[in-house]
Amino acid sequence: MKNYFKNKNGFIHIPILIAIIMGILVLGGGGYFGVKQYQSYQSEKIAKEKDAQITAEMQRKALEVAQQEIEKLKNESEQSKNQQKAFEQKVNQVASKPKEIIISSSDIAPLLGGMVNISCAGGEGSGTLWNLPTLGYSVLTNQHVIEKPHYTIYDGYFCLASLEGGLYTMSTQEKFAWNNLTDIDAVPLKKIDTTKFTVKPIKDLNYKISSLNKCPTSMPLGSPVVMIGFPAFAGSQTDLGSIKIDQSFLTVTNGIISAHDTSVKEPFGGLPYVNYFVSAKIDSGNSGGIAFSKNNNGMCVLGVPTWLTVGNYETQGLIQNIHNIMYRN
Repeated sequence: MKNYFKNKNGFIHIPILIAIIMGILVLGGGGYFGVKQYQSYQSEKIAKEKDAQITAEMQRKALEVAQQEIEKLKNESEQSKNQQKAFEQKVNQVASKPKEIIISSSDIAPLLGGMVNISCAGGEGSGTLWNLPTLGYSVLTNQHVIEKPHYTIYDGYFCLASLEGGLYTMSTQEKFAWNNLTDIDAVPLKKIDTTKFTVKPIKDLNYKISSLNKCPTSMPLGSPVVMIGFPAFAGSQTDLGSIKIDQSFLTVTNGIISAHDTSVKEPFGGLPYVNYFVSAKIDSGNSGGIAFSKNNNGMCVLGVPTWLTVGNYETQGLIQNIHNIMYRN
């Protein structure tokens, strides 16, 4: 075969040699750059794998933190539910307990102006102002308090009624009782006809007690009681030489209904309702005053104190039920 790469003298033509060299350079350069590109690719791949691993690790840690937060919130939610449940149970327990009923000073304050200190020839006692359909403006008291009135030719038989509005007389000849089974009288109130005393008009006096609700016919044992009157233990005597002046002070005592007196009902008595024994402190002078109680409907008139019962070691006040007082037989 003929060799075209050599000349006659056996040497390779220069152009052909250059072409061969260039080819070798191209092939060698391409290989070099190929290797470099491969190495760069491998480096980038490793870097991406590291980045992916870092990202995955960060995501894993973030997920762990999120799971911890979720668990914490679940625990807090459960704790909150338990606290709420305990609170609701406590509220229900408080709500289920019977509410203690207390007679406060603000309950009785508007009624104090209706109290009367009665003075008769037989002694002193208490009473209350009432505006009654039968008599009009009157004093309600015990019968035994007014059984010995004063007497003058001008006034006839009367007792004196001292109250916030001034000094008035009670016309005992015009007294009224609903029945003859209770120790009660209602006595019309009269203005003293003299210029020596300044008194309020009778119609302007405090009759709030007469408009107060009456307690139920039988109040439960343990119900609160407030007694108001002019007892002997809250009195004093002032000695002015030849004159001695007795003073009685309006007094409030409290207690509870301690027993029902059923002896006034049939078959023993003729009244339809029980009377009450109360633990509130009572003394002579309280007779004819007033006893209040209170239930869920508010303050109410329980009745009128009449006397003491004396036991071996204790004394109890007896209250005539307001329904017995106004019972018509």
